[in-house]
Amino acid sequence: MLASEEDTVDLRMRWIKCERAVVGEGEVVRLTARVDNNSTGRVPPFTVSFYCQQGDHRRRIGSIRYDSINYYRRPSLKWDTRGCTGNVTLTASVHLPDRNPKNNRAAAEVRVCPTHPTAAEKRVLLTRVYYHARPHSNNEFVSIHNPTNVSVNLYNWYLTDQPRRRADRQSRVVFPNLYLAPGQTITVTQNASSYARETGRQADFSYHRSDVCGCPLLERHGSFVLANSGDMVCLKDGYNHTIDTVVYGGEEEPAPGWQGDGIPLVGEGGILVRRRNGAYRDTNTSSDWYSNRTHRIGQSDFEPFHVHYNGSLTVFCSPDCSYPVVARELDRARHSIFLNLYEFTNPFLGQKVVEALARNVSVTLLLEGHPVGGLSMEERYIASRIAAAGGEVYYMAGREDHGGYRRYSFNHAKYAVIDNRTAILHSANWGHTGMPPSPTYGNREWGVVVHNRSLAAFLARVFHHDLGYGQDIVAYNSSHSIYGAPPDYYQPARWIPRGGYQPAFSSRTLNGSFGCTVILSPDNSREAVAELLASARTRVWVQQAYIDLHWEENVNPFVRRLVGVHLRGAAARVILNYNPHYTSSITMNNATMSHLEDHNVSATYVYANGSHGMNIHTKGVIVDGNRTLVSSINWNHHAVHRNREVGIIIENQQVAEYFARVFSHDWNLTATEPREIMVGREAVKALVVAAAYVFAGLALYRHWRT
Repeated sequence: MLASEEDTVDLRMRWIKCERAVVGEGEVVRLTARVDNNSTGRVPPFTVSFYCQQGDHRRRIGSIRYDSINYYRRPSLKWDTRGCTGNVTLTASVHLPDRNPKNNRAAAEVRVCPTHPTAAEKRVLLTRVYYHARPHSNNEFVSIHNPTNVSVNLYNWYLTDQPRRRADRQSRVVFPNLYLAPGQTITVTQNASSYARETGRQADFSYHRSDVCGCPLLERHGSFVLANSGDMVCLKDGYNHTIDTVVYGGEEEPAPGWQGDGIPLVGEGGILVRRRNGAYRDTNTSSDWYSNRTHRIGQSDFEPFHVHYNGSLTVFCSPDCSYPVVARELDRARHSIFLNLYEFTNPFLGQKVVEALARNVSVTLLLEGHPVGGLSMEERYIASRIAAAGGEVYYMAGREDHGGYRRYSFNHAKYAVIDNRTAILHSANWGHTGMPPSPTYGNREWGVVVHNRSLAAFLARVFHHDLGYGQDIVAYNSSHSIYGAPPDYYQPARWIPRGGYQPAFSSRTLNGSFGCTVILSPDNSREAVAELLASARTRVWVQQAYIDLHWEENVNPFVRRLVGVHLRGAAARVILNYNPHYTSSITMNNATMSHLEDHNVSATYVYANGSHGMNIHTKGVIVDGNRTLVSSINWNHHAVHRNREVGIIIENQQVAEYFARVFSHDWNLTATEPREIMVGREAVKALVVAAAYVFAGLALYRHWRT
């Protein structure tokens, strides 16, 4: 600028104003100034800058450049008050040499009130994030939980995946005047109807579509869509304070409220779930979130159910006495039977269910739709008879290798709820070997009958949750080629297999005080079983069909706990099954046996081809003579992390003593050597005898399966 021009230029900063004299820290408010042109000549381009100052600290808010001015300009911009509290001096300045620089600046005072979240508000958590929806579902969702004992008002709180931006530039979903009650969890989804279809539950809010009656639509700014390849979700209060953050996948820049690497991706249909063991973990790191299993949309997320009651409980085992116990409970049914089984091939128990229907007992049966080896004709026959008698029969179906979708790899649970007051939990399929009419033949199984309404009600909730999901549930249809009746000519075998086992145990109905904890896979069984093993002080006895030593290249955590028990000086014993027909389980068990022996843990086989002819199929644990686990849970990665399984931990000395006697009996069976392959004349004689049994063996082979 020439000196003569500078003498003619005079811009005056007349005033600066904030839209409010008192604002809350974290608000984004508009600042406006007025620049008057007192010049007599041409004014060159100039800049107006805004500043905020507290004490000696001065910070530039922003600048606006102008190429021209007539009489006046009103520069305006937004001020993010985050980080400011107390009395703040706002200034606006013109950057241009002119003849009167003293009037190039104006100031105003603003009071910024503290808005920091309360202690209770800071503890609100994100607990579930579903970021990679299945094709055409558009039902991403986020769950928010209040772990405190006071209500928290979520007014103007919001979800965003752009927390680094200025608040008004963040894509966000905003909450109304809503109180989150103590212990309450709410779920916010893109599409309420799609969420309901895939989970069997109603969301609390929707933010893209709300075509389900009663699901409110939230206010949305921008596009809140989570990236499948990695992103973050941030819960903010109305003043842009970070309440909680979840980061998944790779993130190059630090995220507010998060430390370290993101949670590993879980892929399509997978849900990020915060760890919970009584209380949620909250260290703002990926260790707060499950990484050892993938939660899938539609799966439940139940906590272990605890109940302590004074009353009765019946213990039983197969092959000795399971059939009469279960048959008796079915005969006692007066109102309802909910039955969830991996397989149901025992025609005698099927007849008991049909007889219950004849007494006007309602029956609902849920079966695995793709058991190993496929649905047998026996099971289809039983299902057809129950359906024809008025029962409701369903299958958990769908196969991912055929482009379908299902929540659980297998519905491997085995339980019944009768009259909403009695629950039967066991390790057995309802077949000839799991529930044998003859006590001389069959698998070793453990089971209990619990007479407690609260526990029965919980299992009924689990049953209805699994049944209420529509995506992988198929109703029985008599004409269906798979989920229908067998061919008209089919008739099940009515003969009762008998073998060489000498029954040694009767069922016992015990009266006393019982602490019961129902555990589920994949919801909580890993933590529950690991804690049970870790709690041992004197002894742990384990009886399993098989134990897989490695889970995804790591040593099975249950095996690690067993080794730890031994190192602490407690006695650990393990019984595994050895059936020459099962080469894969033999390979697994041999590896586990070697590992246990290398660590001085006592382990042995019960040979299915011994003189007793009994397979070990139970999945049981006894700890310190007063805690017992009866379950359907095999000790492999899939059973714990991907299957629907059910187990019960019972705190009662009499229960532990009963199953300890069964365990000791089987431990001593290991002295019975397996039958070896014979040669010479003995081999010829054996082949003649074997030929008579080969067809029976083929028919029964499928029933040995786990």
